[in-house]
Amino acid sequence: MAINKNTLTIAIIILVVAGGVLFFLNRGPSYQQESLIIEQDLTPIELSSEEQQALQDAGLQMPSGEDALAEKLQTVRSSDELDAIKADLNETNLSGLDAELKAIETDLSGL
Repeated sequence: MAINKNTLTIAIIILVVAGGVLFFLNRGPSYQQESLIIEQDLTPIELSSEEQQALQDAGLQMPSGEDALAEKLQTVRSSDELDAIKADLNETNLSGLDAELKAIETDLSGL
């Protein structure tokens, strides 16, 4: 059985391309991945009185203390039962979220 020269060339090209694809898929990410724990990474920054005054002059206010609504959103049932998940969803109040996001966007656009 004689193999055509074009068929052999096509087979070699397919093998080289397949090898390249396998190489790039199996080499993994080229960067270090790091998992962040939000509670540890978000420490409050103390502002000087001049910085606080500059924010007030710009019409911005620093939030005071912990946000009770944010804490409530982070508290959920540990059960994976459907009824527990439904109860968590029903208790989640996101009614003012759009207004808060617009306020944040307005604050950021002024910077």
